[in-house]
Amino acid sequence: MAAVAAFLAVFALRSGESGPDVEAFRNSKARPEFCKEAEPLDFSRSAELSAHRRAHVVEDLRELAPDDIAGEFDRLIEWYEHPNKEERDRSRQASVRVGEFIERSCDEINLGGIRG
Repeated sequence: MAAVAAFLAVFALRSGESGPDVEAFRNSKARPEFCKEAEPLDFSRSAELSAHRRAHVVEDLRELAPDDIAGEFDRLIEWYEHPNKEERDRSRQASVRVGEFIERSCDEINLGGIRG
């Protein structure tokens, strides 16, 4: 449960940096499958999601994500596979960017604390 709380807390942070073209992705053919794959991350279902399964969901989403956010998915996946104190801040930033992208791309997904 603490892992879920930490995951959601990271997503609640905001990032001021520019990101991928969400509107272009929302109009893409990849969006429906991406949003379907993201469903387990929804706040209402995340309590039942293990850290191992969450990592696999993020890996699957990375394959469907546009190139301009893929690096953030890669950084987050690397953190799941090999947590490293020196990379913690960068991994948190990647987590925020990935979370923002998911929520802005998928109207039905609520990760908790992302949308304004």
